[in-house]
Amino acid sequence: MIVAGEPSGDLHASHVVQALKAQNSEISFYGMGGDRMEEAGVSLNIHIRDSAVMGIAEAIAVLPKFLKKQALLKKHIREKPPNALILIDFAEFNMPLAKYAHAQGVPVVYYIPPKAWAWRPGRAKKLAKYANLIASIFPFETEFYQNAGASAKFVGHPLVDFAKTDLTSTQAREKLGLKNDTQVIGLMPGSRRSEIQRILPTIFKTTAYISSKLPNTEWILPLAPGISEELISECKNGIEGIPDIKLIRNETYTAMRASTLMLVTSGTATLETACIGTPMIILYRTSWLNWRIINVLTPLEHSGLPNLIAGKRIAPELLQDDLTPDNLTNHTLELLSNPDKLDAQRNLLNNVYKKLGEPGTAERTAQLVLELAASTHNDTPD
Repeated sequence: MIVAGEPSGDLHASHVVQALKAQNSEISFYGMGGDRMEEAGVSLNIHIRDSAVMGIAEAIAVLPKFLKKQALLKKHIREKPPNALILIDFAEFNMPLAKYAHAQGVPVVYYIPPKAWAWRPGRAKKLAKYANLIASIFPFETEFYQNAGASAKFVGHPLVDFAKTDLTSTQAREKLGLKNDTQVIGLMPGSRRSEIQRILPTIFKTTAYISSKLPNTEWILPLAPGISEELISECKNGIEGIPDIKLIRNETYTAMRASTLMLVTSGTATLETACIGTPMIILYRTSWLNWRIINVLTPLEHSGLPNLIAGKRIAPELLQDDLTPDNLTNHTLELLSNPDKLDAQRNLLNNVYKKLGEPGTAERTAQLVLELAASTHNDTPD
């Protein structure tokens, strides 16, 4: 049984399923996920359409729906116990499943575990009780869970396998129809409608300011899956002086390679940008309630994943009230006018990339799942 709750988890889960099938073609799968898992051969008891939420306030609103989905999956665990339960990310939903499966005697592998090192560290000790194995994607995360008493192994970060491009900057620009003698700024305002609505208008105001000072600048915006051009246009309402911005579909890594600088919403996209090696400014804004809760529960000095992995501020962070057009303009102009600072960040991002492990994350995770399932089966009396 394999459970993912949002598009990124669906993607990573599908890779693990494919790796498991490559190692043992007789394995069958069921659970909760999306189109990619279904295409990989998972019989879906629940599809994740409309499951993705951002922030605690939004999660509370959909709690009844989530509880029904949990109950259905628990029923399947009880009535059709799997040889192993693989949980992918989606902590608030998946941790109760881990506890239930453990009580039913089903081995649990948690791949991409809860970020307990970021907030609510008590979850690490709970998961140490429920999960037979934690397949961790960060070296520091592995140590954190081991210190909490968990059986945790570093499998590497899945982005290493596919967040890449063979194109040079010149080739990427040529492919996207950009000039070679300009500064290209890439915009990634998020992958959810709510975060785009909160962040993109500020970015648009910034593009207007910068274009007036640096006319030899081109702008590109790689569209996240499921994000419409209409939503992008809505965020322009009432803002004057916005330059031409090229919208790009299905060429995110090409866009990153073509860019001099990326303005990126905090999340997985910052780590993808780090893998490509493009300097960035990290942005974040959420609802007032979510931000207050985050400030109470999160003891971290840094927000962006590249900074967390580096253990220091290598990319500027503009979060919540600090994310203003003036601040973003000033930080952007400072980096664009200082090539040495851009080069320094590139070097530090390369160090971050090296800490993410070698390619083959899904294959290593699949091998651990098979070993756990086999050892548990062998320990079970006939």
